[in-house]
Amino acid sequence: MENYENNLIEKIRLTNSIAVIGEAMVELSDNIDQLKFAGDSLNTAIYLKRELHNKKNTVAFFSALGNDLNSEKMIKFIESEGLTTNFIERRVNSGPGKYKIVTDKKGERNFHYWRDESAARTLFSKPCAVKFQNLLEFDLVYITGISIAILPRKIQENLLHFFSEFKQKGGLIAFDSNYRKTLWKSKKAARIMIKKYWQIADIALPSLDDEKDIFDLNTQDDVVNNLKQLGVKFGALKRGSKGPYSLTDNSNSFKYTIVTNTKDTTAAGDSFNGAYLASLINGSSQDISIIKGHKLASRVIQNFGAII
Repeated sequence: MENYENNLIEKIRLTNSIAVIGEAMVELSDNIDQLKFAGDSLNTAIYLKRELHNKKNTVAFFSALGNDLNSEKMIKFIESEGLTTNFIERRVNSGPGKYKIVTDKKGERNFHYWRDESAARTLFSKPCAVKFQNLLEFDLVYITGISIAILPRKIQENLLHFFSEFKQKGGLIAFDSNYRKTLWKSKKAARIMIKKYWQIADIALPSLDDEKDIFDLNTQDDVVNNLKQLGVKFGALKRGSKGPYSLTDNSNSFKYTIVTNTKDTTAAGDSFNGAYLASLINGSSQDISIIKGHKLASRVIQNFGAII
């Protein structure tokens, strides 16, 4: 197991290019009086790019947008964060989805979505300029349960099949199950697909609450054992204010300072993922990378909105 971890970390350190698949959305909030853009995968892509030491490393965002004004503004915003936008499909007479953040006094958030007609749902669907094969240009692909759930069932299956080829050619896959019940036909459908992704993921980035919900589990031990049985060997389990838990050696040796002035927990997990992955690519150990991820997430939740 130690050799597996060392070999994987060394391979991650050699990563020069990362593809992030997902949906960019218009972010609305009662606490922010300006037009902002976010989305789980986009949040991770931005924080990942910011945290990378080697600014020549490519982080490309794979998505679909329209030809409307918000899509044009979004493209410029994504580019301003240093992300590559060459793999964002453009769809005529379409546009991005929207969501609104509603936070309570403790900073816990609820979302209201308007995404049924989102252009991102057409990614990889014909006719398309952005294809699965474009992913072969990258060393690592980051994808989430949300990225998968918004796609048509046939595209979900084809993408999963493609990832077998991607891994055979030496590519790495980082996966966060990021479960949103309303995006899936049923919990059973989500469970079947997410199981398959845990079986191929090189870097696992689950959240405790999501895994309990998806697999009807009760405790952290249940979650960790289930992930092991599915083949997970490396990554971090996010546990909210308790701090992350290493899935590499099943350790919980860190004592994390609990943030007392939480304003908005939006993108806590996304920012953790970005900083954690960047730290591994920068050459840090698993332990240091987990701490880096937690520190950034702690900063993010002390601000309103997904991107600080």
